[in-house]
Amino acid sequence: MIDQNDTLILSNLEDVRNHLIHVEESMDDFFIVTMSIIIFFMQAGFAFMEAGAVRSKNTVNILIKNLLDMLMGGIAYWLIGFPLAFGKGNAFMGWTYWASVGLPDRKMAQWFFDFVHAATASTLVSGSLAERCNFYAYLIYSVLITGIVYPIASHWTWAPNGWLHTSPFKDYAGGGVVHMTGGVCSLVGAALMGPRINRFHSKTGEPQDIRGHSVPLLALGGFILLFGFMAFAAGFRGHISKTGDGAVVSRAILNSLLGACGGGTGALMSHRAGCFGPVHTWSFLMTMNGALAGMVRKNKVAYGRCKKKKSSECMKIS
Repeated sequence: MIDQNDTLILSNLEDVRNHLIHVEESMDDFFIVTMSIIIFFMQAGFAFMEAGAVRSKNTVNILIKNLLDMLMGGIAYWLIGFPLAFGKGNAFMGWTYWASVGLPDRKMAQWFFDFVHAATASTLVSGSLAERCNFYAYLIYSVLITGIVYPIASHWTWAPNGWLHTSPFKDYAGGGVVHMTGGVCSLVGAALMGPRINRFHSKTGEPQDIRGHSVPLLALGGFILLFGFMAFAAGFRGHISKTGDGAVVSRAILNSLLGACGGGTGALMSHRAGCFGPVHTWSFLMTMNGALAGMVRKNKVAYGRCKKKKSSECMKIS
């Protein structure tokens, strides 16, 4: 027979269990929101890097485009982006939570986390169209990629019933969904817009170097991006309260860092050897781009492919 004291003990244990569950949920949400804020700071990195890489007369234009990626994209993602990405639906797209109506409190951290990735995918195109894109056309593009293009790709890959999610295809931290989506849009946009004015000699067709106006500004943006990409890889774990979460997050950050080290060093030495320019010259821009490319390359496999390999072997992937 269970006496009153035993009943009280069981009741207290149940209260403790429920409290621990709430603590775990709060820890996980705090982890996701913290990583999201760091990734959100990458918008400043993109803005500074692109502003430093263009001529001074185009600085304000590139900065306001990056700002509007966030502002216009936020409205588009709130209205239709998140519903398409993670609303209840089929293998192709979702169709609930329009304008966050009915969105559970437990999904708000996920909303913010996925929005900053949508904004990143959108901002990637800004640099490829720098100094030669109509302002209104860019606003339309920004809304479309943040509100429709990226969310559908996100649903395919990360929604539980997405058709890519149920296939052998895996994307741990956005190497395909974020960076390939933004990269393909950048490639198409650059092909449609053509080269910048004076990029090639009018008579000979020889390429002419168009130097950015501020290397320190470019460097500041690049270092902010390197900082943010580590949160990019860590945040996709999605929680921090389960056994082994710390090891997974640490490995993802380590592998991302090694990707930057390998990519940056390789780009520096390749440029020094004359593969991408004059022989026997050092290039800060090439080195920074190589480091960023190495981190982007590692985002897809930051944990999944390298979890059973040594760090030295993972570095080769970069």
